[in-house]
Amino acid sequence: MENQENKFSRSLGAQHAAMVVIEAAKKGELIDGPVFTAPKLADSEKELMLKILEAVAEKRRRDGDALTDEAVSSMFTFVFARAAEAVTNFANSRPNEFSMMGLFDGKAPLYADEQITGYFKKLSFPGDCAQNFWDWIHSNIVPEGTDPLLALMESLKWCFRLSCHIAVSYLQKIGYRF
Repeated sequence: MENQENKFSRSLGAQHAAMVVIEAAKKGELIDGPVFTAPKLADSEKELMLKILEAVAEKRRRDGDALTDEAVSSMFTFVFARAAEAVTNFANSRPNEFSMMGLFDGKAPLYADEQITGYFKKLSFPGDCAQNFWDWIHSNIVPEGTDPLLALMESLKWCFRLSCHIAVSYLQKIGYRF
């Protein structure tokens, strides 16, 4: 008998979910080439996504399965803020201490370099990502069998990656050298 836990599958839904975030970055003219990355930032992404999955599981146990549009929007803003924090920590060789405060309630604090914070506060990127995701997940083009949580997590993952890219790009633009 084949072990189902070791089977691979293809998730067109997750690919589409990633694309809605990438499209938000393109439309906002926030990416125009390869995306900056570093092993430390990839580790930060993994750490944060695992914490978010844990928090979502806890919220589902407590409140049921549904996430409101406000909670989903908050999650994108939260990830955007944590990306600024991760890049600040990366630039200063400090460990991450990701607080989960503000994940679902729209009150995510931004613990980052002052210059990144000022720049990020001007951007509509997390709201654009949330709107694109929400429009897509409620459209008729979502591939059949798409797990909404998997799709959301894929979108959040790309929001984090691109937000890190945006922060690194901005720091380089103002003269910071990594």
